[in-house]
Amino acid sequence: MTSRESTQALDVDLANGDAGVLADVALDAFVVEHYDRLIRLARLICSDGPDAADAVQVALEQAWRRRSSLRQDGSLRPWIDRIVVREAIRISHSRTSRLGRLFSTGSGVTWIEPADPSSEWLPAWSALRSEFAKLSADQRAVVALHLYAGYSVAETADLVGAPLETVRSRLRLAKDRLRRQLGERES
Repeated sequence: MTSRESTQALDVDLANGDAGVLADVALDAFVVEHYDRLIRLARLICSDGPDAADAVQVALEQAWRRRSSLRQDGSLRPWIDRIVVREAIRISHSRTSRLGRLFSTGSGVTWIEPADPSSEWLPAWSALRSEFAKLSADQRAVVALHLYAGYSVAETADLVGAPLETVRSRLRLAKDRLRRQLGERES
């Protein structure tokens, strides 16, 4: 079926009052368009590629089961991001147990590296990557949502389900730790 045919079929279903089809199509289209971004977001929190993929998979399964609870079209992105982030935090916390560390095969995170491997930024990039991985999962989540995904502090608090001041505190502590560990001076 072509996209034009599927659009026409959707129009017919909507004209018949089938709102469930709208949620299904919207969710399908969103996943196709944003899957890679969701994986990157989860990877920032989990610090492990397979764990990030698991978090996204479980989150998308949850979203699919609860798709009827989605109320507004514009809230699809934060709704799914919230589910992905919470699942990534849950998986990250479960992997930090002693047994999880003992049986872990190591970090399989692949980062986007600078295009020029001889770049003077490479050592700083590696140091940042290493120190970011040492942050707690909760701190990585708020940094990823606020600085990477571009959510406001209030939106980030809503997405992680924490009070606004807690999110501000996590952001401040994460930034302070990164500055201290990387030797930057506050301006």
